[in-house]
Amino acid sequence: MDSKVLAGIAVIVIIVLAAGFFMMQGGEEAATETATETPAEAPAEGKEITINVGLLVDETGPTSDVGKGYAMGAEAAFKYFNDKGIYTKDGVRVKIEYIKRDYAYKPDQAEAFYKEFRDKYGVIAIIGWGTADTEKLADTVARDKIVYISASYSAKLTIKPYNFFPAPDYSTQACAGVAWVAEQMPDAKLALLYDHKVAYSRSPIPAIKAVAEALGLQLAGDYDLSLRATEATAERVVSDASTENPDVLWCGNTISSCSLAVKAMAKVGLDGMLLANVWGFDERVVELVGDAGKGRMAGISPFVYPMFAEEMGAKGIETVKEAARTAGFSENDVNLRFVQGFLNVWLLVQAIERTDSTSLQEKGGEALKAALESSCNGEPFRFGGLTADDVRFCPDSHLAHKKVYVVVFSSAGSLEIEGPYEAPGQVDCVKATIQG
Repeated sequence: MDSKVLAGIAVIVIIVLAAGFFMMQGGEEAATETATETPAEAPAEGKEITINVGLLVDETGPTSDVGKGYAMGAEAAFKYFNDKGIYTKDGVRVKIEYIKRDYAYKPDQAEAFYKEFRDKYGVIAIIGWGTADTEKLADTVARDKIVYISASYSAKLTIKPYNFFPAPDYSTQACAGVAWVAEQMPDAKLALLYDHKVAYSRSPIPAIKAVAEALGLQLAGDYDLSLRATEATAERVVSDASTENPDVLWCGNTISSCSLAVKAMAKVGLDGMLLANVWGFDERVVELVGDAGKGRMAGISPFVYPMFAEEMGAKGIETVKEAARTAGFSENDVNLRFVQGFLNVWLLVQAIERTDSTSLQEKGGEALKAALESSCNGEPFRFGGLTADDVRFCPDSHLAHKKVYVVVFSSAGSLEIEGPYEAPGQVDCVKATIQG
């Protein structure tokens, strides 16, 4: 064969082999890209979005006796979940930037901070505090489509579209507490002590009166006890109430004035029990009240106290304690108030985890609302056993559930937890308050 022909054949072979080699390389490259594509439900590596959230607290005002611990728990939760990683259901990491403001329990100041949250920071959610300010802002947050998870458990908020909290409302809680009273002391006489000027203190009163009548209890007077009561004023109010010789006093204030009321009961010789709302009683009563409270004081709580969590199998407390350590708090800081703040943020985190990143970015609070209300007929929100029942929100009612515990300051000087107790069906306690 001619040498020129052989050379031509060789060139053709080399070209064909080279083309094949480059085709193989391209195929391997394409195969590698396909193999490393992120699955839809797995964390999308490198993808992260940031959302802004407001944190409104009272650390210096008349409810700071319970507000400081709540703020600590909320801040610990933000730090913990940010460090741990919050992921949408399509695997995008969400970082929460929170902006804290202390409004000192002044509704007008709360409104000013709300405008700052909305206009300057573009928040899509707020972790809030008091009743007067939360009720005042409820229609505004609905128009602005900002989810508002508050420490106010007002019944009036359960029918507002953008207001949420992982507990029964104050009225439902109180009705369950009154049912406990009726079980312990049928035909008991019940007197009401609360700050007549404060929305939070007044909130459950219509429901309490309605359920007391339905359960056969006697109402023995309605007395004005200030949130800022002194020992002298508490003694005067309790002395007035003692003229009716009530078996039970309801205290609708925070722990400072409720503790003073119990001391006054002992001083004026009024026998019977004082039952406090969720903000009027916690682990500190043993120290605040001492011997005066033994066997004569109890408090309502829709949450498990940390001191009882282990024996009740509430494993969620380990999450709370881990968060406290991560945020630089001691285990002594982890009390009921800390848990309340923590759970509000935990609810927000769980709502984020039920959204997809596109909806969260494009719809913000509207997407969070849909996620929260998905629990109505879907998976409830759970907090490792720290709530008295699973939490569900329906579009027409954000009443999370109807159960509470009653924590008793025993005659032996220890705290004991009972329940849970459910609000009786004879009265619609939410409706009673809204109409009242």
